[in-house]
Amino acid sequence: MSSLPVELTKLRRMLLSMGAEVEQRVNEALDSLLRHDLRLAEKVRRGDDVIDKMDVDVEAECVEILALHQPVARDLRYVLAALRINADLERIADLARGIAKRAIKLEHEKQIDRPPALVQMAGAVRSMVADALKALADQDEPLARSIRRRDLIVDDHYKQLMSWSVDTVAAQGEDAKAIIDTLSIVRAMERMADLTTNIAEATIFSIAGEVVRHTPV
Repeated sequence: MSSLPVELTKLRRMLLSMGAEVEQRVNEALDSLLRHDLRLAEKVRRGDDVIDKMDVDVEAECVEILALHQPVARDLRYVLAALRINADLERIADLARGIAKRAIKLEHEKQIDRPPALVQMAGAVRSMVADALKALADQDEPLARSIRRRDLIVDDHYKQLMSWSVDTVAAQGEDAKAIIDTLSIVRAMERMADLTTNIAEATIFSIAGEVVRHTPV
């Protein structure tokens, strides 16, 4: 049987590999939307099996460590955080796939002018995902804490885009289908930001032992 440090190193590598794979999916999904790239959207839409296998493998590794090594203190916190982060990463990948599917639908609908807030929101979500995974890799508590504050910026974009959708449907009713699909993408991005914030909060817990998810930013 391997030692606990060896198993923790293995878990860390598995989790970071999954994070890198999910980050790629997020970037590709957002690029397919913003660049009107159907080929890239199809790639994201079809590519779910790799993430699903990683999800199962990381969870199994966590369970094995808990059962065989009974870690304590910071090691235990890392394993518990890894279980939560693993689940959030899998959900983020699902959302990326959903964005890609909507992006494909939009290309077959009447084209509408996309508001600047959509591009800004996509950029904010993209950077949150990248920095949350960097904070996890580097065990960087200040960077993880900054993610929680940046989620508020995404929330502001979400509110702007909700108002845009209501105003645009009222003014251009014939474009309602494209606007509704765009709004579904906006909701998926907002949910991505929430899950990314969860990852940052789990990282803070693994480092400092502090539960911050129910405390105000």
